[in-house]
Amino acid sequence: MKPSRKRIDEILSMSERELSQYLRETDNTLQPTDSIKIMTFEHGVKAFYYHKDLQKPYKTRVFLKNVES
Repeated sequence: MKPSRKRIDEILSMSERELSQYLRETDNTLQPTDSIKIMTFEHGVKAFYYHKDLQKPYKTRVFLKNVES
């Protein structure tokens, strides 16, 4: 059974380890040999997906905080 999708505020409050595990459990494009690099920045988090032994990510996911304009 797949875990349920989390709200963005829950995702943004996760540690890098927790977020990597969550993405591995919920993203069906991720292969067991792939790696994920998590980068935090002022307005959110970026997750870069890498195939084994490659230097460029094949996928990027961005999770943004709700920012007032």
